[in-house]
Amino acid sequence: MEDLELIDELVLAKQFNIEQEKKEKLLLNIILPQLERNRENVNIEAMYTKLGIDISSIKTLEQVPYIPVNMFKCFELRICKKEQVVRVLQSSATTTGIPSKIYLDKKTSIRQSQGLISTLSSFLGNKRRTMLIIDNADSNKKGDSITARGAAIRGISTFASKTFYVMDKEKEGLNLNIDKLCEFEKKYKDEEILVYGFTYIVWSKFLKVLKQQEIKLNIPKLKLLHSGGWKKLISQKVEKKVFSETAAQIFNTSASNVIDFYGMVEQAGVVFIDCQYGHKHVPNFAEVIIRDIQTLQEVKFGEEGLIEVMSILGTSYPSQAILTEDIGEYIGIDDCPCGRRGKYFRFKSRVEKAEIRGCGDTFAEREVGI
Repeated sequence: MEDLELIDELVLAKQFNIEQEKKEKLLLNIILPQLERNRENVNIEAMYTKLGIDISSIKTLEQVPYIPVNMFKCFELRICKKEQVVRVLQSSATTTGIPSKIYLDKKTSIRQSQGLISTLSSFLGNKRRTMLIIDNADSNKKGDSITARGAAIRGISTFASKTFYVMDKEKEGLNLNIDKLCEFEKKYKDEEILVYGFTYIVWSKFLKVLKQQEIKLNIPKLKLLHSGGWKKLISQKVEKKVFSETAAQIFNTSASNVIDFYGMVEQAGVVFIDCQYGHKHVPNFAEVIIRDIQTLQEVKFGEEGLIEVMSILGTSYPSQAILTEDIGEYIGIDDCPCGRRGKYFRFKSRVEKAEIRGCGDTFAEREVGI
């Protein structure tokens, strides 16, 4: 049986304060019973059987069987009953035309929200602030089904006292409403505010537009969070430092207030946020394993490989170990100068020739709302 009290303790308590060795033991004891429950799904049971998985013999997190992320496009990986599903998260439908579908029951949905709040609190504190969303309100429409973009906006909006959208939707594209933006600046320029947007949208539809029109803002007390769409920007030779410095110049703030984070719809509630040293940190209720592309063994410090994201949040679908199509660099454990414990890494790129599956990247590829 799952240790529900331990799960809640890991999710709700202060994050990034458990040393790696202890954390791995805690997570493994929670994940093993969850793997047994995964067998209730016929597709997972078939996979475990084909691979000869003996759950009782698993002694480390690295040995936990992972699910390639594209399986969520090809199979219904629902563990709970249909009537228990309260929301379906969908990734973008790109070249395959088939989105990933993530089935959430009430317990999973609540835990994912709690996990996101716990993680963000470590970087933002608990104070609610006015929030500027560099997107259109349609991206966060109410309903039983929601996209990754909407889920990210909804999650971060937990820290908002009020929200403002600054993009207009026109012919399935997005255009910056400069009048709305200037009105927002005039009213809130002296306050501490949050800004959020998908990376590619922030760059191509906001920062570039303001730069071309030689418009600079004066909102120095902001925290700009952004995620998604890096593949398209990297192909345009836009690196993280350029992005952060350009945003800082436009908003008249410090580049340290521009914060990139990495996450995926298949692991909602788990985000990896840059500290002031540019390292992405893993919260207490999750784990990251960087696997060599050829051998799929965990790489050593300083080496790159495929990012596997592990989580104890999900009970309605197999969230325990998902192998992404993203490349990360394994940096270290427990000794980041920022003081946070556990593993830390850097996101590098998408795998070459892999399907562009991130919602931000889909927007970049097709420039339509999702």
